[in-house]
Amino acid sequence: MATDENSRDHRNPSRTCTVLFGRSSPVGRSLVLSLLRSGDWTVRIADSAPSLDDERGSVLSESLVVGRASYQQIDVRDQSRLRYAINGSSVVFHMGVSDTLRDSFYENHVLLVQGMKNVINVCRECNVERLIYNSSADVVFDGVHDIHFGDESMPYPWKFKDGLNELKAQAEMLVLCASGRNGLLTCALRPSNPFGPGDTQLVPFIVNLAKSVWGKFIFGSGANMCDFTYVENVAHAHMCAEKALCSEVTTVAGKPLFVTNLKPKKTWEFVSLIVEGLGYQRPSIHLPVRLILFIAMPFDWVYGKLGVKLGVRSAMIHQLACTRTFNCDSAQKHIGYTPVIPLEVSELLRFWSIHFFC
Repeated sequence: MATDENSRDHRNPSRTCTVLFGRSSPVGRSLVLSLLRSGDWTVRIADSAPSLDDERGSVLSESLVVGRASYQQIDVRDQSRLRYAINGSSVVFHMGVSDTLRDSFYENHVLLVQGMKNVINVCRECNVERLIYNSSADVVFDGVHDIHFGDESMPYPWKFKDGLNELKAQAEMLVLCASGRNGLLTCALRPSNPFGPGDTQLVPFIVNLAKSVWGKFIFGSGANMCDFTYVENVAHAHMCAEKALCSEVTTVAGKPLFVTNLKPKKTWEFVSLIVEGLGYQRPSIHLPVRLILFIAMPFDWVYGKLGVKLGVRSAMIHQLACTRTFNCDSAQKHIGYTPVIPLEVSELLRFWSIHFFC
């Protein structure tokens, strides 16, 4: 019997999706809410935590009650658990495994690289049609050199300063190479410095810097630029990519796409607005990058030999002193991406840092 749009059965497998790490990832949480608000999806949330905590009366909690959302604990190393979470979904959004990463390179390799192989294998076994991976713009950053409006033609670095970025690049390559095989279409999105409610990486990193002896210093001239991306915009890009893959746009399948707010900002102005919003003094004393790198040498040695993080390390210095801006023309052209929330730094950052991080 024919049904109209409003009476569509939300249990229809063709409109069921799985969001891997949709609880621990800020982008994942935003994507889950966007999918539920659209009314088009039944959303399976799969994460490493044993249960899902959410506020009463929220869109997610109401969706859990009526069956439009569900939660399952997974381990990407366990294909049987992945199969249980994914089977019946037409699309899988993979948000990354940042919540479970370790200091051990080997353990991270198992989680990121072998885990991605498991996800791809299970997607093929379960006849998933689309796999969209939330990668990172850092997969093309060698940790040393500036990037000025880099686009998708940039190769992966032959050597990474940060081993974690190397593993992320390997995971991304696996996703892209899997496209077109066994009916699975894939693509990878590369957000630059995602931030927003629930952020456990960028803003905590800045706050820890502000609390340390380095909080009053600017590394280098302070003129370096970076792209920063609000999490809701990254979530929106995932939904745009899914629609593009549905339309069988061959220029999207098997391709990476950079995603930003389209407005690069001075890194240290971004940092200053956050630390000021949290009640810290903005950094004002400039230090030469070479001097700080010299100071960081023993800390790098300790980390390399013992795996112990002490003080400031060279990877952090380059991250704060290098320019890293990206060209989003491909995302705009091929998946119709435009930011849904503009980056009005002076207002958005102050509001968010005060209300969501304190």
